[in-house]
Amino acid sequence: MRILSSNPNVDQSDLVNFPDGRIKDNDGSGNGTGINERTNGDIHQTISRLMRKYGIIPNNLPDNVTNGFQIVEAIQALASKNDFVLALTDVGGVLSVPIKFSFMDENESVICKSGINLASQTQIKGSDATTFNVTYVGSFKNNEYVRVIKTASGVTIVRLADAVSLDAMVAELNFLKKATQTEENAGTIDTKATTPLTNLTAFVRRVIGVDSVNYLATAIRNGLYPKEHFAIVQALGSSPVKNVGWLSGLDVAGPSPGASLPTSGNITTAVVFASGTMTAETFILVTMQNAMTNTNYYVRSFIESQGALNQDDDVLSVVFKPISTTQYQIAIKESAGGIQSLKIHMEVVQL
Repeated sequence: MRILSSNPNVDQSDLVNFPDGRIKDNDGSGNGTGINERTNGDIHQTISRLMRKYGIIPNNLPDNVTNGFQIVEAIQALASKNDFVLALTDVGGVLSVPIKFSFMDENESVICKSGINLASQTQIKGSDATTFNVTYVGSFKNNEYVRVIKTASGVTIVRLADAVSLDAMVAELNFLKKATQTEENAGTIDTKATTPLTNLTAFVRRVIGVDSVNYLATAIRNGLYPKEHFAIVQALGSSPVKNVGWLSGLDVAGPSPGASLPTSGNITTAVVFASGTMTAETFILVTMQNAMTNTNYYVRSFIESQGALNQDDDVLSVVFKPISTTQYQIAIKESAGGIQSLKIHMEVVQL
């Protein structure tokens, strides 16, 4: 394009607002800007190029309301290829778009809204009636948007995804969609995707919730670990025997109340609180080092002879009675008179 300021008699008095100068009127002295090919040729050539670009044949009439504005039409034609959403329809089995495909450049495109479902159409034509072969990227549906691209070999139509069409595309292409909580709980389909929330909820139901009975291990099936099994395994690692020890030097019916017997281990004291030859028995209060969890425990007793065996065996079994978590009583009775020297080993077992 030729520069206006390079012509003679161009007004260059205000280059801030008119950097390339502006046309100057003739004041009668012949000092005006010339109206000639140099100053006006590029304007006409540009308009003519726009007309040819979109295949508009000049009607050789003045542009006005009656005759139409062909220059405006040519200018709008450039934008209509890119900025306006055009209708995509079917006319006798041939796709149709109101645009002149013959005048579109290669790789130029336009957005269209389809008024049909794609069927088996293989051709497309525009408002210039020229027919082109058409190829597709995606099978578009009625009311969906597509991009129509002019290519070197014809026309390509690309299905576009938006908030409306995306759901249909996902279903058609077998992309995974979010499973509902009911579907997640059932676990019977493989066409939906899990999510962190639905997966967590289903996991809780199966492990500690209403569905756990179907997933717990049994005698004939592997599965989750039930609480009953946990209690058993936990007990394997910790002995229920909390106190082990002995008392010694016992002669049944011999010691006086208040007497303390020698002890060892977790048996800290053994004090006689009742004894007598008339009843031939002795009662002892035993104190343990380690407190039991509760009074639901039992005492295993083993009697060792420390004297004459034929006299030490003249006793009956030891009887115990829990008093607290740290104390219990034992009673022992002799079956025949005599002097014993007994050592009683004891294990206190928590139930």
